[in-house]
Amino acid sequence: MENIPLIMVREDMKNIPQYPLPDGYRMRLYRPGDKDTWVRLQRVSDSRPNAGEIFERAFGADVSALEQRCYFLTAPDGCDVGTITAWYERNYHRRRWGLIHWVAIVPEHRRKGLSKPMMTIAMNRLGALGHRRALLRTETSRIPAIKTYLDFGFVPDMTSKDADRGWEMVCKVLTYPTLSGL
Repeated sequence: MENIPLIMVREDMKNIPQYPLPDGYRMRLYRPGDKDTWVRLQRVSDSRPNAGEIFERAFGADVSALEQRCYFLTAPDGCDVGTITAWYERNYHRRRWGLIHWVAIVPEHRRKGLSKPMMTIAMNRLGALGHRRALLRTETSRIPAIKTYLDFGFVPDMTSKDADRGWEMVCKVLTYPTLSGL
C-alpha cells in the first residue's frame, strides 16, 4: 500500500474511552535525559534512523513541556517499550488543538492491548491541560493505529492534501461505520 499522510480530528474531548493498562505495565512521564529513550523507541518501533532529528524538530522549541506531556510505557520487567505524547498544535485551521504525537510501541510488545490504554492516558492528559479538541497525523499503512484512532472518536480530516485518495485506500482494507460515507 502506498504510504499517504492522513490527518484525523476529534472536535471535542467528551466521553474519552477509558482502557486500563494490562497487569504489570505502567506509564511514566518524561524526565530530563529521556531524549535517548524516545529516540531508541522510535528507531526500534518504526526503523527511523533520523529519530534524533525528528525529536529536535517536534519538541526542541519546548522540551520542558515534555515533562507534562510525553509518556513512556514501561513493561513488567522495567524496560521502556513505548511512547505517546499529548502535545499541542497552535494553529490548525486557525484554532488551537491538542495533538496525539509520535506514538510508538516496540514490536515485541505489540498486540498486547497497549495502544488503547496509552491513548486513554494521552487523551485524558490533553483534556486536563485544557484542550477542547484533538488531532493527529498518521499514514495509510498504519491500519491498526487508524482503527484505534477511530475507536477514540477521531474522524478523517478530508481537507488535508491527498485525503480523498488516502482514505479511499484505507476504506479498501478497513470497514468502519465512520468511514462508510467517504
